[in-house]
Amino acid sequence: MPELLRIEGAIPDFRDGGIERRALEDLAGGQDGGMLLRFSPERAELMLPGCRKPFFLDFKSRELIWRALHSGRHSEAVCRAVMGGMKSPAVFDATAGLGRDSFVLQCAGARVTMFERNPVVWALLFDALRRANGDQAFMASLPNGLPALAPLGELASRPELGRADSVYYDPMFPKRRKNALVRIEMRVLQALAGEDRDSDDVLPKLLCRAARRVVVKRPAGARSVFAGGAAPSGSADGGACRYDIYAVT
Repeated sequence: MPELLRIEGAIPDFRDGGIERRALEDLAGGQDGGMLLRFSPERAELMLPGCRKPFFLDFKSRELIWRALHSGRHSEAVCRAVMGGMKSPAVFDATAGLGRDSFVLQCAGARVTMFERNPVVWALLFDALRRANGDQAFMASLPNGLPALAPLGELASRPELGRADSVYYDPMFPKRRKNALVRIEMRVLQALAGEDRDSDDVLPKLLCRAARRVVVKRPAGARSVFAGGAAPSGSADGGACRYDIYAVT
């Protein structure tokens, strides 16, 4: 279960009958000094204990814009793995997280739908999409638009959406054991979602939602996830990580 947090400001109604709002209300009640989720007309932001600056998602950040301008389906390992030779595949990102891989895939020509089961991460994604969509100049610079965000919940909870050409799955890596500070983005995900421990159970379910392939992100040198004894049919090297490809036959 996610830990409780303090919430400041009015929680938006979001959409879809208020399931996201109710999920956040269930998490409210944290103590002073813990995590703080703040809603304002400007944006939604998260404060982690020990951090001086608030964390928020921004699809207009210089880092993401640079990736959109200087990377593509052939240079980005995630694009090579997820899109393969498909021109404009439908892609389900089963673990959207901070939405960056989804954004890169969308810019490369995929049609991405993001799924996220943590209500705080979902709210940050929703707010980032809202702000980006409100910037007409930014939207005009994106020939393929932005990824879509499914209602709060896992991919398995939305069978009515059918299958996509590719399903992308990025389980949370184990926490680093080094003493160096972990980037704030990973600290946020580790604090909110923790380590994924059900990869072996999730993968077979994802294979049922893909028409062509499932791609699983793994740390370099880590074991592959096996689905009913099935090993990956290929992989794409991403340097510090790799993308294992499971072909659907």
